[in-house]
Amino acid sequence: MEVLFIILAVIAAGAALVFFIGSPMGMQLVHKKSVSTILSCVKAKQSEAPQTPLDEIYYSLAEERNNKSKWLAEFNYLYVLRDAGCFDPRTAPQPERFAELMASVEEKIRLHASGVAK
Repeated sequence: MEVLFIILAVIAAGAALVFFIGSPMGMQLVHKKSVSTILSCVKAKQSEAPQTPLDEIYYSLAEERNNKSKWLAEFNYLYVLRDAGCFDPRTAPQPERFAELMASVEEKIRLHASGVAK
C-alpha cells in the first residue's frame, strides 16, 4: 500500500513539474536561469582574461555551447549570433544584452528542434 502511495505521489509531482515548466511563469523562470548562467560564464571568462575583448569571449562561450549541443549545431547557432553582431568588436552588445539574446536564441532553437514551434 505504501509503495502504491509513493508511486502515485511521484507521478503527481512529475505531472505538476511538467505543467509548471510549460506554463508562462515556468518558461520565464527557465529563461531567467539561462540568462543568469550565461552571464556568470561571461563574467568568469572576463575575470580569467581581463584584456580579452567581449566579442572574443562571446564567440568562445557560444562555440563551447554549440559543441555541446547537436541541436544548436544543426540550427546554425553560431551564425545566428554572428548575424546579430555578437562577434564583431564594433557591435558586440553589453554582457547583459548578450546573455538575453543568447538565451532567447537557444530557447527558439530548442522549441523548433523539439517540434513545438515551426
